[in-house]
Amino acid sequence: MKKKIWIPILIVAVIAILVIPIPTGTCNDGGTREYTSLTYKIVDWNRLTDDGSTYSATKVYFFPNNFRSIDNLWYKEEPKVEHTFIATILEINGTSVTVQPVENSAILMSSDKMSFGTANLEKIDVEVGSVVKVIYTGGVMESYPAKVNAKSWSLSDDLRHMEYTEQWLDKETAEKCDNNIFDHITITKIYSNCFFARTVIPMPYEIKLNGTLSDEWCVGDQITATYTNVYYDDENKRVEVDFTSVEASDWQPDPGVDYKPVIYLYPEVETEVSVKLDYNGNLVCTYPAYKDGWTVTAAPDGTLTDANGQTYNYLYWEGESYAQYDLSKGFCVKGEDTAAFLEGALEQLGLTRREANEFIVYWLPLMEQNLYNIISFQTDIYTDNAKLMADPAPDTLIRVFMAWQTADEYVELEKQDLTAPERTGFTVVEWGGTEIK
Repeated sequence: MKKKIWIPILIVAVIAILVIPIPTGTCNDGGTREYTSLTYKIVDWNRLTDDGSTYSATKVYFFPNNFRSIDNLWYKEEPKVEHTFIATILEINGTSVTVQPVENSAILMSSDKMSFGTANLEKIDVEVGSVVKVIYTGGVMESYPAKVNAKSWSLSDDLRHMEYTEQWLDKETAEKCDNNIFDHITITKIYSNCFFARTVIPMPYEIKLNGTLSDEWCVGDQITATYTNVYYDDENKRVEVDFTSVEASDWQPDPGVDYKPVIYLYPEVETEVSVKLDYNGNLVCTYPAYKDGWTVTAAPDGTLTDANGQTYNYLYWEGESYAQYDLSKGFCVKGEDTAAFLEGALEQLGLTRREANEFIVYWLPLMEQNLYNIISFQTDIYTDNAKLMADPAPDTLIRVFMAWQTADEYVELEKQDLTAPERTGFTVVEWGGTEIK
């Protein structure tokens, strides 16, 4: 009997030895932790990279890789790691560009000039002198200029290496205000001596805040600021202030409000377009003023001009909705993974990189700190509730509306199939969203 009792105990003990990982400490590389068993190893990567960023990921390595050192595993992992640098374009030669990394870039330790191919990258409007953000994988190839394998690039709004030297508004003719005229704002561009922002709840002006912004703040951060010396240019919708302090904003969207649906118009040739919205709810904010609809002249690049000559990037509206949005299908995404998820999802839904960037910059600050986000892209419920009409009628219509909700644990959902029509002819694009409490 005693022998029979000890056999299962021994089996359990052997299994435990084989499969239960034991923590082996924290590495002096930024905080990587490893948990090792006889059959596999879990590595919670938190490793500082050469460009000053941190590679964060959790990976499982099975026998025999579980016996390899952290440095050996990193040698295999490093080629997959994305690195970023900011640079000024020096030369454009067909599908190849040469750039100069900005001062204090870690990549300058390899070379003062870099080159990379653009044939497989998204086409962006750049010229010699443009400042771009480059994401690459792998190492830096030793040549001159040095070469990197670029995975993506975009115009950079982080221009801390540059001073802003242009006149933003004429203080001789601008109106001086003695009171604060904005509170919650989102950073849109950063220079060494100032930064630019737009209000979280869209208002018809852009703000320049004079002073040096500390490195803890980035483009896309939602903040509040204290400031003095307020000047307002009503004609050009520009504000200029001297800021004295910056803090994180605690603004949260109200439930039941359709936030920031924005409408882009892309005709093939410059065209006068009338847009109307049949909305089952109450419009609470529009820009430009909706009145009985919008009528603008649209250019192929998306620039909109009203009858007074004022230009806009898009038409904006916001409303209190009577719709009951459906979260039964969609995705449950870790807060920390929300940016990557949205990048992929919005591409599948037909948004360009610029449109997706504006979507993500608006919503990400409200989502990335949550444990999980339940995300569902609404179709008929939204489009039936907010009917959009344009004259002339578009050849392609893309409407993306995200309903989302926070969650404290993972929720299993039936996945949505994300598709989009091919963009042809006159294209109208809209995106917006709402948080479900």
